[in-house]
Amino acid sequence: MIVWTVAGCGGKTADTSGKVTLLYWPSTNPYEIELAETLVAEWNAAHPDTLVKVQPLPEGRSGEEVLIIAAAGQTTPDICSNVPPVIVPLLAKANALVPVNQFEDGREYMDQRLPDGMAASFANVDGNLYQIPWKGNPIMIQYNTGMLRDAGVTELPRTWSEWNEVADAVTLDRDGDGRFDQWMANVQVESEWRRRLFDVYTFYIAATNGGTLLKDGQVDFDNQTMVETLELFRTGYVNGWYPKSIFPGDMFLQNRLAAVVTGPWNIAHTEKLKPEGFEYGFGPVPIPDNHQGGDWTFGDPKSIGIFSTTQHPEAAWAFVKFMIDRKADLMLLEICNQLPLRRDLLTDSLYTGYFEANPMMAAFAERVPSTKGFDQHPALQEVFDAVNSAFDACCVNQAVPADEAVHKAAERSRHILAMRK
Repeated sequence: MIVWTVAGCGGKTADTSGKVTLLYWPSTNPYEIELAETLVAEWNAAHPDTLVKVQPLPEGRSGEEVLIIAAAGQTTPDICSNVPPVIVPLLAKANALVPVNQFEDGREYMDQRLPDGMAASFANVDGNLYQIPWKGNPIMIQYNTGMLRDAGVTELPRTWSEWNEVADAVTLDRDGDGRFDQWMANVQVESEWRRRLFDVYTFYIAATNGGTLLKDGQVDFDNQTMVETLELFRTGYVNGWYPKSIFPGDMFLQNRLAAVVTGPWNIAHTEKLKPEGFEYGFGPVPIPDNHQGGDWTFGDPKSIGIFSTTQHPEAAWAFVKFMIDRKADLMLLEICNQLPLRRDLLTDSLYTGYFEANPMMAAFAERVPSTKGFDQHPALQEVFDAVNSAFDACCVNQAVPADEAVHKAAERSRHILAMRK
């Protein structure tokens, strides 16, 4: 448990020259640094009295850790565009973030920008919006379509049973040494909560039409759907459809995997590094055979934060609005190949040319309105840790039945939530 205090402002000294200087941390992704530098150069040329300085997010084990440490030490920037929503409740509890709704047009601006209902899913338990939802990466399944065709598979799997049938067909011992060397997917065996975002959590969201782990601050995954989700992955490990070893390199592009659970970032990666003749395509996350409802998935969102150490919150908000206007969102698409969280993304004529030139990105963009991110609770990472432990025990090690694993994770989570009140 992290205990800290952060003053409402401080950590920076005011500029007595009358000019405003803002410090902006983008992520260390080179494309996002290019975007940040381009936007800042344009802003500074037009706003000589409000200058923005770019400094990439400092190095650390994770972005979450860097921002938490910076907030504890009151060394946060004015603005950061790599704020994981999963830690926003922690930062908000420590008074480290400026609520967007404190600005006169703040909440209205976000409601107009985002797809219907999305702003509410990023709001804190106290009703305030401490983050600016900026971009998302709807998760889909990328398939090696050549491998599927060689296995006699003509259609991408849509249901869990079809997923398992394809897994059984493509998992092979290619060199005849008695061990599989081609698999359905590499469901990560590392025991880390982040790994579960792209297997159990993504599949659970799809199976529940946008369900998440909590509801109104209480455990909401102690149910048959989560049990069956764990059983799906347990079956894959039991049958050897997912490797338990860690291999170097990109196994998907090495023609060792039939599928990978991924986001739109993998399009450019695949195009750059795919071997000659490699064929691939994307499909939605498989759903239970008896599923009724829409086509939901994990949105893997990132937010922008204005930190309470800033001496110039109104100026910071003005720059953030510049960062997320229509033109800037087009630059996010063109430079970074990442999707802005914007309600009119596929209907606004400004973006038509981009999506015509990038039809695979359009398939991801269609899913932006039907994505879910994270419950806004300061103990959420600990709840994910409990789910991760259930996955290890039930799926990877097959030591505990799925129903028992889910129930234990739920009980542990209820205890965590009670302690964090």
